[in-house]
Amino acid sequence: MNGTRLCCLIAALVSAGAASACSKVSVATNQAGAAMNAWTVPGLLRVAETDEPNSLVRMFSHQSSADDMTCLLFEPLFRFDDRGEPVPALATQFPTDRNGLISKDGLRITFKLRPGVRWADGAAVTADDVVFTWRAIMNPDNAVVSTWGFDDIADMVKDNAHQVTMVLKRPLAPAVYLFSEGSFPPLPAHLLARYASLNKVQFGEHPLGDGPFVVRRWIHGQDLLLGSNPLYWRGSPRVSEIDVKFIPDANTAVDELKTGDLDLIDGVSKPLIAQLAHLPGVRLTPNLLANDRHMDFNCRGGILSDPVVRRAIAHAVDVDRIIRDVYGGYGVRAVTDVPPFSWAASGLPPISYDPELARGILDADGWKLGPDGIRQKNGARLALSITSSTGNRPNERAEDLVAQELKAAGVELTIKNYAPSVLFAQNGPLFSGNYDIEWTVETQGVDPDDLGDWGCDYMPPHGANTAFYCDREVDRLLRDAETHYDRERRRADYADAWRLMLRDVPGLMIYWDREVIAANADLKNFKPAPVVSDYWNAWEWQI
Repeated sequence: MNGTRLCCLIAALVSAGAASACSKVSVATNQAGAAMNAWTVPGLLRVAETDEPNSLVRMFSHQSSADDMTCLLFEPLFRFDDRGEPVPALATQFPTDRNGLISKDGLRITFKLRPGVRWADGAAVTADDVVFTWRAIMNPDNAVVSTWGFDDIADMVKDNAHQVTMVLKRPLAPAVYLFSEGSFPPLPAHLLARYASLNKVQFGEHPLGDGPFVVRRWIHGQDLLLGSNPLYWRGSPRVSEIDVKFIPDANTAVDELKTGDLDLIDGVSKPLIAQLAHLPGVRLTPNLLANDRHMDFNCRGGILSDPVVRRAIAHAVDVDRIIRDVYGGYGVRAVTDVPPFSWAASGLPPISYDPELARGILDADGWKLGPDGIRQKNGARLALSITSSTGNRPNERAEDLVAQELKAAGVELTIKNYAPSVLFAQNGPLFSGNYDIEWTVETQGVDPDDLGDWGCDYMPPHGANTAFYCDREVDRLLRDAETHYDRERRRADYADAWRLMLRDVPGLMIYWDREVIAANADLKNFKPAPVVSDYWNAWEWQI
């Protein structure tokens, strides 16, 4: 679905009451005489965050709000723009094997650091900060949220003040993205190197960074006030203050936008979009994300260990209808777990919706209809369960539709949902393999590496292959992609691997999520990104 069609869809969803919602709709003028909303405060941007981060140091938090705050407070090696492409930040050039910054054996990656970048106290940002940060991540006394990728580094070598080389234990293509947006950006060694552990250092409450903004005040449970950083290497941002309001309730955030107390909701709850579609002074922007909804199968044993049954079920599910009728059309049909905007996208066709073919496959596989309309084979009924998180009405509706469609094919499907904290726990149904079909969302990273999701060696408790799928040829292709840096070779590997997985059907990809951002129309240069954070270019914002 393109942006024009989505905007038409937004307009079509407007209810009669939306146009009469209480809001500040008058217009004023700024100092230059241009018209602006009366509720606009020039230079001040008020944004809503659903979750309050537990720390402002990314290595201690896995929350999306921590990614957003990191974009504002720290300078990563690379940021990722509105096309998902790397933008040089602290590093001046993206390493490739062609430009010589990746060695021929793939074991050394060199980063050239930008001279003139300073921490907010005036100290220079140097290679010492990158080396220190890697050591802090690998320090067992620091409770970092993950060491993935960093533990494949054998050493970080300071070549000079503005160049550092990563020495790897093995070639690892995603390693070029370490220390970048979505990962852990460099921290100031001159302030933190003296601590044996960073766990209880107050830096996480009031960090001093090298990004476009600095912390002024953090009132826990309420808001985080940031001010522009006059020492930022790109120049002081055009927005002088950002007030980050922590608003967990989606209705409250929409109400505050209506009353002029907010300027930005970075992802409106979909059932509430219609309330904002005709609100004067508010601009709605659709944005395709690297968040894929999928229906994975437990391939480890039982009925679903048979790829023939999995393939039949996939043909019986009308994915387009679910996207349209359940998720309001806010999604793009998915085929693989590589986002459609990625350089690694293959263009493979999706599994077709063909209920007649589904029934024929099951007939040929020996699953015969029983007297109650449910198929049987060797005394076993074709009865399964589907699992998602509780408290999500669209997911429940989708499960109901899937159950209806499978019943028409002779498959009994019951719904067995869990609270998110239970569903995704290490001893929960997914990671323990105590489920049949899962209906969940996964956020993909900047790099298309997905060996950890499908690799034979990454089944729980050794990884996140909760489908318990293993195909040695798929494994070989994904490993080849992970250990080479040439994009054409990697693209071919992913395409070949997914041709096999579309045959085996360890899961059925449903859609890529399209969020809708609501913003004060006076906010300029806000360019939402498909990966990591929409705050990647905050120094360009203007209000």
